[in-house]
Amino acid sequence: MVSFVVSPMKLVSLGVMLIGTILSVSSEELVGVWLGLELNLYGFLVIMNPDGHYSPEPCVKYFVVQSTGSILMLVGFVSLMEQHVVSGLVMSTAGTVLKSGVFPLHSWVPSIIKNSSWLASGLMLTWQKVAPLVFLSMILPSKSLWVVIVSMAGIGAVGGLNQNSVRVMSAYSSFVHTSWMLLGLAWSSVVFVGYFAVYSLSVGLFFYGCSLMNKMSMGSQLSSAASGMGLLMLMGMPPFLGFLAKVLVFLMSGSLVIVACIMGSVISLKFYIDFFYSMVMKSLVDKNKVEVKAIWSLVICMNIMGGALILVSFI
Repeated sequence: MVSFVVSPMKLVSLGVMLIGTILSVSSEELVGVWLGLELNLYGFLVIMNPDGHYSPEPCVKYFVVQSTGSILMLVGFVSLMEQHVVSGLVMSTAGTVLKSGVFPLHSWVPSIIKNSSWLASGLMLTWQKVAPLVFLSMILPSKSLWVVIVSMAGIGAVGGLNQNSVRVMSAYSSFVHTSWMLLGLAWSSVVFVGYFAVYSLSVGLFFYGCSLMNKMSMGSQLSSAASGMGLLMLMGMPPFLGFLAKVLVFLMSGSLVIVACIMGSVISLKFYIDFFYSMVMKSLVDKNKVEVKAIWSLVICMNIMGGALILVSFI
């Protein structure tokens, strides 16, 4: 039995974080973009360690990284307002790349994810990427964006191999999925929203299942089903929603960069499968087979129905 206690401070912080991202994405002024990112940062810092039970190290690291990115962005925005276009774009791009954790300023992501809570890690890999990625796709030239996409796909696929930490594996996995999201964002915001929604659901299910397990094994059939479904969706295996999300990006993309994304996903299957069989499948041994089959049947039906709804919405 898992009990959830949500403090008022955590609720307020979540609200500030959500408002900050929405303000940053919807703002037409540079000041609004910067202000939204700052609100998002302040709200998320509380989420990282709301009760003081976790190590302050990842929170301090994240604050330093994000503050540095904010300073670079602010200097770039001021330079743009003063008509210093080249220097302004360089500083703004550097700050946005650092805050979003993409190539070449991506190395801070695995180290912070490794020591953070499951909730903070999940939000850092999903919601915290929205505003920086949207702004980055707007200011980065196409050729530079293709370089970032190819590099992220390669780094995520190779870096995730032989990782023992689930959080670190998820961080490198997020690099591969970021390449898909950036590619989708370059061609269609609707495809980006669809892919991001599926990816967020996958990470949420996977991390929820992992948060329920003890140090020895997965603690329940619910955690096994949640982790297994999240992993299969992250793999992009049919008939799960992750496969459909990748198909939509593939159909919308008009660039050969998609080949790098596909190769990254294929290579990353190695560490996905290793984890799936070593932790999820082992937890199903000696369990009630009827109940397990019922859970997985429900999981597959939910994904098929969700995929059908997404396809209908695009027709």
